[in-house]
Amino acid sequence: MNGANIEVICAGLCVVNFPIFPVDESIFSRDVNQVSPITLLPGGDAANQAVVLSRLGFKTAILSRRGNDDFGKIMLDLLRRYGRGIELEGIVLDGKKATSVSAMMIRSNGQRCFCAHKGALFNFCFDDIDLSLLSGAKAASIGGVYGLPSFDGTGAAAFFRAARERGLITVADTKFDTYGIGLAGIREMLEQTDYFFPSYDEAAAISGEKEPEKMAKVFLDAGALHAGIKLGPKGIYVKDKKTEFYIPALPAEVVDTTGAGDNFMSGLIAGLVKGWDLRKSCLFGSAAAALCVTKVGPMVAVESFEQVEQFMEACRKADPAL
Repeated sequence: MNGANIEVICAGLCVVNFPIFPVDESIFSRDVNQVSPITLLPGGDAANQAVVLSRLGFKTAILSRRGNDDFGKIMLDLLRRYGRGIELEGIVLDGKKATSVSAMMIRSNGQRCFCAHKGALFNFCFDDIDLSLLSGAKAASIGGVYGLPSFDGTGAAAFFRAARERGLITVADTKFDTYGIGLAGIREMLEQTDYFFPSYDEAAAISGEKEPEKMAKVFLDAGALHAGIKLGPKGIYVKDKKTEFYIPALPAEVVDTTGAGDNFMSGLIAGLVKGWDLRKSCLFGSAAAALCVTKVGPMVAVESFEQVEQFMEACRKADPAL
C-alpha cells in the first residue's frame, strides 16, 4: 500500500447508510409511509471524518473492514463518489462477515436513531493495519472508540503508540460503551491520546460525572493531553492541564443531526494539522458541524475548506466573543 502524501489516517467505523426522512412514532401504525428519496451514503465515524477531511482538501486514508458482498462493493463506490481521492486499500476484506449497514431514521426535528448491523466491523483489529501508512502522515484518528470490540483497548493503544512514535497527532471520539469496556478498558489508549472528544452522554457514561468540567478532568487524569465534551446544541467544552474554554454551537437550520460530531472532529483535525491553536481548531470544527446539520446525510454539506472558513469568519463577525 502506498502511503505517500497521506496526511490523516482515519481508523474505525465504516458503514453503508441509507437515510429515511422524516419518520416519527406513528411509522408502525401505517402500512406505507411516504418519505423523501432514499439514497445510499457512506457512513460511520471514520468514513465520515475521512470524507469531510478530503473535501476540506486533505489527503486521507481509511482503516476498517468490509464484507465480501454487494454492500462491500457499494461502500467503496460511495467513498469514491463522496470523498475526494481517499486511500481505500486499508479497508480489509472480511470473508466471513457481512458489510456493516445502517438505516438512519430521521425525525422532522433533525434527531435520529439507527437500525444497524455491525457485521465485519466486529473483526476489525490492530493486525489489519498497515503501519507504513503512518509514515509522513500528520494525524491519526480513531472514529468510534467503544464501537470496535476487537480493536478497542490494547489494539487502539498500539495504533496510537505507533502513530506517536512517528510524530503524528492522535485524536479519538467515542460511541456508547455497548460492550461494557468502561474507562479502565481505554486507559492504555488514553495515555497515547492527544485529543479525546466524546459527546456529553458518552462522557457521562464513561466518567460517571455529570458536569463537563469534571468529565474532562477524569480523561485528563487518565492520560489524555486535551479533553473536549461535545454538548450538541449547547456547543463544546474543552480543557487541558493549563486552560479551559467553551464555544457555543454556531447558528444553523437543523435538518439532520447525523454526523455533526464527526464533522466537528474533521474540522478540529484540519485545524490541528494546519498548526492552528486549539480554540481556533475547535471553532472551525463547530463551523463544519453547523453546516453538516443543514442537509440530510452525515458528509454532504461540507464542500470545501474555504466554505467552512468563510462561515466561521461570518459567525465571528456576528459574535466577536467567538
